[in-house]
Amino acid sequence: MTARTASVVRDGFQYLEGARWYADRLWFSDIPLGTVHTMNADGEVAVAATVDAKPSGLGFTPDGVPLVVTQADNKLRKITADGGTDVVADLAGVATGANDMWVDSQGRAYITQIGYDLFNGADAQPSTMVVVEPDGTVHTAGQGLICPNGVSLSPDGKTLYVAETFTFRLTTFDVAADGSLSNQQIFKQFDKLETDALDGLCVDAAGAIWVTCPFSSEVRRITPDGTVTDIVSTATAGHFVVSCALGGPDGCTLYLCSADTDLERMSNNFEGTARIESVTVDVPRMS
Repeated sequence: MTARTASVVRDGFQYLEGARWYADRLWFSDIPLGTVHTMNADGEVAVAATVDAKPSGLGFTPDGVPLVVTQADNKLRKITADGGTDVVADLAGVATGANDMWVDSQGRAYITQIGYDLFNGADAQPSTMVVVEPDGTVHTAGQGLICPNGVSLSPDGKTLYVAETFTFRLTTFDVAADGSLSNQQIFKQFDKLETDALDGLCVDAAGAIWVTCPFSSEVRRITPDGTVTDIVSTATAGHFVVSCALGGPDGCTLYLCSADTDLERMSNNFEGTARIESVTVDVPRMS
């Protein structure tokens, strides 16, 4: 087991989600502030978009158009050149608390959803994946997911990984050539139920999953056979870590979105402070 501790790159945010590395920059959303940011490898930050609808998951079409999921109105939007957004698909009929996203090489968006009114104390409800086809058609896949959250494809595009936050497990789907999902099954069940939850994730070039564990203030690397090989801790003990992405010039920088908050403050419009942290790891990002 390899243990590392991340260091702070940039602070001054409120609550960050949706970390993705694209075109030599880290992209991430500040949900309560309604902003989507980019950051280069030197830590220079810019605002890519402003949208007053709680932006969260991010992805990119094959021709490089950035997409963002907005939680407040359950929509998939594209970010325009002037820093605004246009609606691509309305998810309101099939999603509650649309959350994270992975976009495949065809432009198909796999979107997770909280599935119930988590921040107002509602009981957990089973939900589905939401799939938006390249032509904007919306449908669902899977069943019985409890707060599906982080999501990514495997390097070969044949497996979709989904973190179920409050059942403390990673779930997989087989992905067909047409992007359809089947054979839903549990890939990894964590047993520290009293402290762990699972949030954002990313996959490296070896097919291992880095998954964030917010209450433990750590990110764990799980190989395709289910072995935990590495643990990265946040720079400050007790900070939530909710999203991660591999990037940097050589693909071996693991970026973390961490937050000084708790569940009660999160229920109050994500009250708290957030920052980007990073650490160097051994296996690079997927190409």
